[in-house]
Amino acid sequence: MLNSCITQQNHSSNGTVPDSSEKLHAVLIILYIINLAGGTLGVIMMSQQLFQRRSQSVMTMIITSLLVLHSFMLLSIPFRLSYYILGEWKFGRFACRLASAIIYLHMYATFAFYVAIVTARLLRLELRRCCTAAWVGAVWLLGALVITPVLLSYYGTSKMYRPSECFQFHRELREAHMVIANYCLAGILVAVCAVLTGIQLAVIYRAALKYWPDINSRVEFRAQAKSFFFILVTLVCFMPHHVFRVYYIQNYNLDKDHKLLLYNEVFLALATMCCLDMLCFIAGIAHRTVNQEVQLQCVNTGF
Repeated sequence: MLNSCITQQNHSSNGTVPDSSEKLHAVLIILYIINLAGGTLGVIMMSQQLFQRRSQSVMTMIITSLLVLHSFMLLSIPFRLSYYILGEWKFGRFACRLASAIIYLHMYATFAFYVAIVTARLLRLELRRCCTAAWVGAVWLLGALVITPVLLSYYGTSKMYRPSECFQFHRELREAHMVIANYCLAGILVAVCAVLTGIQLAVIYRAALKYWPDINSRVEFRAQAKSFFFILVTLVCFMPHHVFRVYYIQNYNLDKDHKLLLYNEVFLALATMCCLDMLCFIAGIAHRTVNQEVQLQCVNTGF
């Protein structure tokens, strides 16, 4: 009797693990399809907006850099979808490490540009185009010539992995330097985001008190509200991944059924949803244009 109960429990537990794994794989596929479709649409529409305006402002340079970053990341998503749908990696070990590294390079580079935008608006820095172009170019050169080669040289190379598997570099966390690097990156992102969030909310609050009730007509308030949008993207997309990452590092040794690994992949997929920022920008521009047309019609008709 006792043995039969234990056998039934084992069967039920073995049945729930594949079921939950299948659900998590389905969530991953849905998230990446949304990112691929929405991100591609956002990049195309924002590129058209920039081409029509032909502006060479500081913000245009940074937005263009974000478009390029998003484009590289979107190119890697079909490979991930292929792996999660087929359950097998068919593109070689280097392509696996490259597709995995692109996600992290995109996330931290995007975060760096977000911080630059928010900081520049908070401090009201009036940078010349040549200075901004030099700074943006330096960031790209540093990423392309230093960070990316170093990352590809060490990332996913210290352990042996099966050729049919990909995105399962959790065994790298047994290395002390990898643990330290992950803790440092998570701590820096969380600390910077917390500080900028507090400062930005205080600035928006003071601007709202100063310009109330006509806050939407004030350029300063709208600029600070746009800055808070980038902070909001960081809070929604990047923060959950890094908070869970700390928990994952501390508990991955207990992850016998690899559920934590799948949850980590889900949070990483959530981080890639930052590529939808351009689509949100387009929606904001369209909403503002409609409001301006309505106000103009009200003025012309005497309302």
